[in-house]
Amino acid sequence: MITVGVFALVAKALLAVMLLVAGGAKVADRASFAATVRLFLPLRISWLAFRSIALGIALVELALGIASMSWPAIGLFNLLVFVLACGFLVVSGIGYVFHRGRSCMCFGALSRRKFDAAGVVRSIAIVALAVISMSRVRPTLVSVNPTMVILVFLAALVVALAAFTAAKSLAIARRFDPEMR
Repeated sequence: MITVGVFALVAKALLAVMLLVAGGAKVADRASFAATVRLFLPLRISWLAFRSIALGIALVELALGIASMSWPAIGLFNLLVFVLACGFLVVSGIGYVFHRGRSCMCFGALSRRKFDAAGVVRSIAIVALAVISMSRVRPTLVSVNPTMVILVFLAALVVALAAFTAAKSLAIARRFDPEMR
């Protein structure tokens, strides 16, 4: 029998992997993501500052994805993922209103998603998953020993590295092949 706890863990895993892929891909293409960040911060700051903010966002996604996946019993990570998901929804909504049709660079070079109505719906789905992931889970479902934590941590790093490598390769290929743009 599938319990609410199982749904919560599945939601938690989906969100963690999404954060790992998004963060890894953004790190690979910081300049493009920095251009998107610049859309939302009408500040007169240097390009380096925008790149630093973009890198910070990507690193938060990576850290939260790794932490959430490696230590599923720590409920604080669920709350932080929920807050981040709400941030995604706000950005998606503002992007839809003010920057419709522009690329969101949500997954770096791995995605061609744009600020559109479907993006807002996807963000709502992410928030819903984050709410589900906050459901109470029996301790026996989330008990992991130190060896398991290390293995899951390493697996999370592999996912992030794979996303980084794929996004970097795709970004390079797009520079040289006009048909890929």
